[in-house]
Amino acid sequence: MRIVQVNKFHFVKGGAERYYLDLSAAQTRRGDVVRHLAMRHPRNLPATGGDAFVQEVDYRGRMGAWQMARMGVRTIYNREAAGLARRMALEDEKPAVAHLHNIYHQLSPSVISAFARAGVPMVQTLHDYKLICPAYLLMTGGEICERCRGGRYFEAARHRCLLEARGASVVAALEAYVHALLRTYVKVARFLCPSRFMLEKVASFGVPREKLIHLPYFLAIERYAWSPTPRPRPGEPMVAVYVGRLSREKGMPTLVEAVASLPPGRLRLDVLGEGPLQAELEDRARRSCPDGRIRFLGYRSGADLFDAVRAASFGVVPSEWYENLPYSVLEPFALGRPVVGARIGGIPELVRDRVTGRLFEPGQAASLAEALAWMAGPDADLAGMGQEARRTIERDHAEDEHLERLRAIYAEAAA
Repeated sequence: MRIVQVNKFHFVKGGAERYYLDLSAAQTRRGDVVRHLAMRHPRNLPATGGDAFVQEVDYRGRMGAWQMARMGVRTIYNREAAGLARRMALEDEKPAVAHLHNIYHQLSPSVISAFARAGVPMVQTLHDYKLICPAYLLMTGGEICERCRGGRYFEAARHRCLLEARGASVVAALEAYVHALLRTYVKVARFLCPSRFMLEKVASFGVPREKLIHLPYFLAIERYAWSPTPRPRPGEPMVAVYVGRLSREKGMPTLVEAVASLPPGRLRLDVLGEGPLQAELEDRARRSCPDGRIRFLGYRSGADLFDAVRAASFGVVPSEWYENLPYSVLEPFALGRPVVGARIGGIPELVRDRVTGRLFEPGQAASLAEALAWMAGPDADLAGMGQEARRTIERDHAEDEHLERLRAIYAEAAA
């Protein structure tokens, strides 16, 4: 089968890229011919024959008024991306399907129109809420927000939802109106939702339920060497680990406050990641935890990341936005580590309270501190919860079953 995988970044920037690249590799191993449409970038993984890349653009850089106007038009309709999609669709052997991921801004929904005109069926995996929210997160000013429900996209401009910038938010709102008017997303045959929460939320915004399919992410389980959950030696603190972006929607200020409220010597937190709140969080940790119980270890990947997670007794995911199906839960599970997770979005679909970890109320430091204290206490069967977490991945997120379901979805989309 010939497949075009489409995503704006061709390197591991987040969960969307992890899935896009892992899926491409898995399909290639099974004998499919996989091509990629993405953006040029210095961090891109090596290209294969037939891949296509649009010009690199950084929408967060400083621009003059004319550049901003040009970038705004490109965000709504990227002619270069549309041309490359059309060229890939009209090769000697037409692709059986185009599988879209995060196409917004750097590629734009122009690729949907190009594939549709060429008669290539499309499915799209929804990694965030861009389909119904111009600012991706259903969040404004640190609070959950659904003001754009019913096509009220002007609310995104009014509240500066994207990057807290008026210009970017106006363009995002205009993009949503233009593609709603053009009925661009009607041309996508199926939307794949990694979490049931995602499916129900986009359905509640009016996306036809018959076009929505629940398809969780998979993990190549052989990459995750399992080891027993460690217990600290007498007199040493238990170690928890956070893996992810250091940003407000991820709940990091709440996590720092919760760890600081615990008795000294009870728990140490290792933070793996980087992001816009890093300096602020490090300063807050120094002031509230002078004993050094919160360590910022920077960005990790591959074997270094897995070793750091295995060195901890459990993971922590304190998100305050509607998480989809985060790898920050899936990967500790695969390594045999339970997770303390916020009761929000798709997290409770993975973290079963006192079975594969503990749940707490999002944004509430006292609730999180109670969950952390329980995990570090004598009542928590960390080894048993870690084993059940690993079984969850083996049972519900296996690669072979995922690929078989996806092939059936492709056939359905083509029909």
